[in-house]
Amino acid sequence: MSQPLNVENSLDLLLVLLYAPGQEKKECEPIDGITRLQKLIFLLNQGKGPSSLVKIAKEYSFEAYKMGPYTDSLREDLDTLISLGLVGTKRLNYMISDDRDDLDYDIDDPDYKQGEKRKRIESQRFYLTENGKVAGSELWHNLTSKDRDALKEFKTFFCTLTLRQLLIFVYDQFPKFTVKSEIKKQLGL
Repeated sequence: MSQPLNVENSLDLLLVLLYAPGQEKKECEPIDGITRLQKLIFLLNQGKGPSSLVKIAKEYSFEAYKMGPYTDSLREDLDTLISLGLVGTKRLNYMISDDRDDLDYDIDDPDYKQGEKRKRIESQRFYLTENGKVAGSELWHNLTSKDRDALKEFKTFFCTLTLRQLLIFVYDQFPKFTVKSEIKKQLGL
């Protein structure tokens, strides 16, 4: 008989976060953009969300960077999950006009150039593959109902915010992680 699959490390944390229902109240809701995913994991790391997952999120070490709090380890974990066939990515294209604020798209994306208004912006959507859904489901169902409810509330709230709103929230709550920010003025802070 196999051991139950519990959230025990940062890879499991990403799987259960991607499995959790969000604003559409459906399991396996994807997360759009590496910037959003970085900030969600950062917020867990800082104590927002279910306590059992906050403990796991502490595995990540964040530092101040051009978009606020950042960790290379998250990208490494995503690459691992992608190579294991548990997480997939889909390229997203955003169209913006010259008069629209350019913080509604993913600015940690390599295609973004500071100060340059672009008409077409590309980003990534992170989602669970079929194998990822199986692993995510087991992790999800082995959480306590209290932790499931808290994670659902966390993901729903923070994925409902626009990227700009999410960044303002993070910058306002955690100013020490904004000292190297290149977009503070654009956020009105």
